[in-house]
Amino acid sequence: MDASDTTKQSDATPGLWRLAFCATGICACYLYYGLLFENLFQPGEHALGATFVLMTQSITNSMVAFGWKKFKDSSSVASPATKDALPHRFLFAATACYVTAMACSNEAVRYVSYPVAVLAKSCKLIPTMVVGQFVEGRLYSQTEWMAALSISAGIVLFHMTRMEVAIHHDDQPKPTATYGMLLLFVSLTMDGLLASCQNFLKKKRPNLRPPDAIETMLWMNLYAIVYLVPLTVMSGQLDMEALLSMWYKIAALNMTVAAGQVFIFLTITWYSPVMTTTITTTRKFFTILLSVWTYGHHFSTWQWLAVSLVFTGLYLSILMIQKPHGVVDKKKD
Repeated sequence: MDASDTTKQSDATPGLWRLAFCATGICACYLYYGLLFENLFQPGEHALGATFVLMTQSITNSMVAFGWKKFKDSSSVASPATKDALPHRFLFAATACYVTAMACSNEAVRYVSYPVAVLAKSCKLIPTMVVGQFVEGRLYSQTEWMAALSISAGIVLFHMTRMEVAIHHDDQPKPTATYGMLLLFVSLTMDGLLASCQNFLKKKRPNLRPPDAIETMLWMNLYAIVYLVPLTVMSGQLDMEALLSMWYKIAALNMTVAAGQVFIFLTITWYSPVMTTTITTTRKFFTILLSVWTYGHHFSTWQWLAVSLVFTGLYLSILMIQKPHGVVDKKKD
């Protein structure tokens, strides 16, 4: 092994440790979020609208990001580069994609069964890469495509084996299922455009500087409030009585989301939106896997195949992380 190989390995090791740190933080926060969310919407409680909850989360996230930024600014000396302006139009566009994706996916479950919506969102990694290739002109390697297809196919197959009964015995009439599928398509497209906007945010431009993780979290949530307050009011979900009666539950839920967003924006800043999507997409898979193993359920042959596909895709993704100059950064001429 020569010196150059040693240097490459030493450069890759901190990256893998940081990746493990971010992935662990995301999985832990959103696993706890799932428990809190289920407890918050117990029968007999006040009905909370999804847009209303998302609005309160954006407010909490903004406050956490603002406090984080103030603490960082007070403990560091500003460099001349920080005097450059932020690319606010891309921050605003990224927020629009984020809010639209969330609104469409929440609305879609009114027209299609929940298992169908879960299966559709499990493929989020593919549209993220497709939109990136068409909008940004990014060139992904065959290894990256194989990793994305392997992870998506494994998650879809695993969900299908678990949800086959629910899909075939869904006795709820869905006469407008086509509209629901259209909403899911728009949601996936917005997920892809969001990733492209986040990549544009990381580019350096004259008199503009890329925002760091704190600034991205702060401004995207502030702009989300601009979108969500009118949506909440117009949809009739502004329920102050529910907020006052369950403020402690909502506060715990929102602080968990805020912590999760810190890890998400760190991953976007240190790595890429595609890597972030890979982590968030496989998170639910590992949650299900942990639950199955904890309660001693047995896997079928198809489920073991699904597990193998996901881990193969993750292994390929890790191989790409270890490359100091990945193909992800290449552009079309």
